[in-house]
Amino acid sequence: MGAIKSAQLVLEALEQAWQHQRPDGQQLLFHSEQGSQYRSEEVMKWLNTRGATISMSRRGNCWDNACAESFFALLKKEWTHPLGMLGRYEMADEVRYYADEYYPKARRHMALGGMTPNTYAAAA
Repeated sequence: MGAIKSAQLVLEALEQAWQHQRPDGQQLLFHSEQGSQYRSEEVMKWLNTRGATISMSRRGNCWDNACAESFFALLKKEWTHPLGMLGRYEMADEVRYYADEYYPKARRHMALGGMTPNTYAAAA
């Protein structure tokens, strides 16, 4: 999270995810919108060095990014809207908790047979 969108913010997020997940780059799919922060030379170099597949949404087509759109809709509906007005740092803590703890470990999904994302991934 950051106050402004930048390639550096994207790189920090990619590196954090890479360290946490330890994926095989050949199996990694990076999907984003077409924002300049995602198309930057630094981000493209980082992804290409690891052999990631790069995918970008078509302009103005939210269906290309349906999974991310669904996640953020749930985040807002289930978590942030009921909290009301919070400061930036408090909201960042809440979003981090939802994304790192609640959503993957506690939130069940009918599309996953009623399992949480972590349970589903462990069973795969």
